[in-house]
Amino acid sequence: MNIGIFFLFRNMSIEERKNAEGFEHLAKADKYLETSYLKLKFNPDWDSAADELNKAAVCFKVARNWKSCKEAHLRACEGYANSGSLYHAGKQLEQALFISKEQNDLSQVEELAGRGGLLYRQAGSPEAAAQLLVKAAKLLEPSSPENAIGLYQKASETVGTEDRTIEAAQHMETACKLMVRVKQYDRAADALDKTLQLYSEGGVAAAAGRVVLAFILVQLQRGDSVAANKVYNSWGAFMDSQQAAAAKDITQGFSDLDRELAQAGLGSAVVRSLDNDYVKLARDIQLPAQANDDEELDLC
Repeated sequence: MNIGIFFLFRNMSIEERKNAEGFEHLAKADKYLETSYLKLKFNPDWDSAADELNKAAVCFKVARNWKSCKEAHLRACEGYANSGSLYHAGKQLEQALFISKEQNDLSQVEELAGRGGLLYRQAGSPEAAAQLLVKAAKLLEPSSPENAIGLYQKASETVGTEDRTIEAAQHMETACKLMVRVKQYDRAADALDKTLQLYSEGGVAAAAGRVVLAFILVQLQRGDSVAANKVYNSWGAFMDSQQAAAAKDITQGFSDLDRELAQAGLGSAVVRSLDNDYVKLARDIQLPAQANDDEELDLC
């Protein structure tokens, strides 16, 4: 380094120096990617280029140059993937995902998590894949719950292939809650049934009682009291005594058109102890119509 460049670097802030270092690493990466028939270099050196791109991303992160940092991570992902280092490629996408958070731009989080999870799985690391999917889902959950749903489902499928059915059920249960939040009740009914099947396969009935109660509420919100009764009859053994009592009051109240009994079940302490999305759902369910005792039934 000549004296002029030395003094120039010395007068720079840390952010400015790291930003300059980052661009130096980018230039080195581009050199590794160059091919030349004259130099008998017929293929890019993807691995070396990816290492330089990763170094560039680290420098840009210190410099808080988020745009260049994310671009470097994405290019490093391509480099590692082309060199066969799929785990490291997935790691680059994971880093890019969290840079998106720093940019306050979550529009690509679902895509990055899906691609990163697939790379991790292809690299033989389903645990890393599931963790990435869940981290991304939690980022999206507050502002974009509808986008987080698919990530939780993918996490469930990922650990399910490893015979971790209880963990798979927990991720699916979280997806169900978000489906209710965004009022996708038909989809939630299917997913709740899947959740109960997973808990059943895992042999953990105690954890499933709340899911049975939630499933009954979803079926009633769908306007299908017959299906709600079927849930109670099929999965009722998973509930504890308080959950079973509330479920019986609710289903019987709707079957017998007994508004007071249905209301008592929906307002019970055990229903109020469910996740807030289900508590709100219980409040929104339209109570069954009830004829006055002195009214005559019109059969015409």
